[in-house]
Amino acid sequence: MRVARLFYEFMILFVVLTYAIIIFADPQDHPFLTKSFVQDVDYCMIAFFGVEYLVRLWRAENPKKFILTNWFDLLAMIPFDVHFQLARLMRLIRLVRILRASPMLWGVVSSKQMRMIMVFMLVIVAWSSVGILLLESGHNKGIQDYGDAVWWAIVTMTTVGYGDVSPATEGGRIIAVFLMFTGIGLIGTFTANLANHWVGFNHSQQVREAEPDDNRVRAQMKNAAMQWLYRIETLSDAEYRQLLNVMEALREGDKRDEDKDKPA
Repeated sequence: MRVARLFYEFMILFVVLTYAIIIFADPQDHPFLTKSFVQDVDYCMIAFFGVEYLVRLWRAENPKKFILTNWFDLLAMIPFDVHFQLARLMRLIRLVRILRASPMLWGVVSSKQMRMIMVFMLVIVAWSSVGILLLESGHNKGIQDYGDAVWWAIVTMTTVGYGDVSPATEGGRIIAVFLMFTGIGLIGTFTANLANHWVGFNHSQQVREAEPDDNRVRAQMKNAAMQWLYRIETLSDAEYRQLLNVMEALREGDKRDEDKDKPA
């Protein structure tokens, strides 16, 4: 069960990364991303969401409440991109919908600590990108537009540092140093929180898998207790007095054992 769950989570992660590439990649740089290919992928996603939504609706205890609380899923299934110029927005909505299909990935995204870290990282990347673009524009051939600046900021923050683009101005080098030191702390914090979330998710899955066994043992104990109560109610007066005498003898025996164990 745990292997199947792990495989499912990794498959969802693979789909998320693939769909993210389709959303943000430039078709001019990737000839295989033709309009028909991307639309086919969109239709496959819509069909998958539709089947999954109908299955959950069929299993829901309150279908009306399910529809009202899962309106976002319906929005992700509407093929707006065919008739309106909203293709990228709708694909982004579907990307969020894919994330919601994974308890682990959605837990990471919706975690308060992870949200704070990611927002802080986005703010630093955005600020550094603007700063490096203003300082390096006209002085650095590797940074010609905001996209180049964002790429450089992310590479520098993650301490990868390919070395193909280096700051040529003093201000750019200061921003680079700031990103390096900030990136060490942020990436470490992000990784630690991600590992902590994974451990917590794995533990919760183990608890859920163990719940059926606990419920079964609890039910067996309840049935045994009910049988004993039923037998006590059906005892005759003589059998009842005999049971009381046995219990009293056992209690006295336990008391004598406790007295023997006490130091003199």
